[in-house]
Amino acid sequence: MTKVLNPEQLDLYHTNGYLHAPAVIPPDLLNLMTTVLSRWADDTIKAWLSQGLINDPRTDLDLQHRLAHLWQAAGRPKYIRSPRRDLVSREMYDILLHPALLALAHDLLGTPEISVHGIFNARPKLPDQIWTQTPWHQDAQYYRDAEQVHVTSIWMPIQPVTEHNSCLQVAPGLHRGPLHEGWNDPETGFLGLAPEVRASLQGVSIEMQPGDALCFTQITPHRALPNRSNQVRWSIDVRYEPTALATEAGQKQGFIAHSPDDPGAVPTCEEWLQKWEAIPSGSY
Repeated sequence: MTKVLNPEQLDLYHTNGYLHAPAVIPPDLLNLMTTVLSRWADDTIKAWLSQGLINDPRTDLDLQHRLAHLWQAAGRPKYIRSPRRDLVSREMYDILLHPALLALAHDLLGTPEISVHGIFNARPKLPDQIWTQTPWHQDAQYYRDAEQVHVTSIWMPIQPVTEHNSCLQVAPGLHRGPLHEGWNDPETGFLGLAPEVRASLQGVSIEMQPGDALCFTQITPHRALPNRSNQVRWSIDVRYEPTALATEAGQKQGFIAHSPDDPGAVPTCEEWLQKWEAIPSGSY
């Protein structure tokens, strides 16, 4: 497997607990992500149409503006803010197994025996609302069996992200610290860090371009800034872990993604889709 990260980048990742890797996501992978997100947006808009909240699907608008415009027109209804089950598809399988992501995971985890962690998300971050504003948190607060296992998260936007339209912030160097107890944020309902822990964090904003990836560990504190633009901020985040140490939470909806020792261990798309058959649409 070809290396995509140089020694300096890997040193930054292991020292700081995160890495902004420019231009590592190729156009075909960005296209797959756009397809998955566009389908989810279409389904959400169709639901608003069927509920009588809107009467024009505004197919003339682009992906960045359409959902934001129609959400306002529909009366700002609640929607699935962290889609997972509704992303499950052939295209999502192809994203998870994309060679560019497996190469990144290989470099970050230091092993070619790689498993997809079953927790992945889309982030349709609409403007002018706190409900989708993820507070300071550690990913392993959502899957605590990974406290001692390196799970690497890869966060990818499909448009430029800045402090204006909700880039992520990270707290460098705290990936060696404790996994804190989860605290339910009363404003958003997200699980995160308690106020006294948040108060001690110094955030670094990671502004990015389409094709960039933000990689961080399961212990690295991070958050999303508010979206002050008039567009949706779209992103997808995926996770990988070493197969030899694969966690129960990761294996539940995850699978072996790359194995030089046993290439036949990688499931087909149909086998992966079967894992989701009993999980209803709309589930996180």
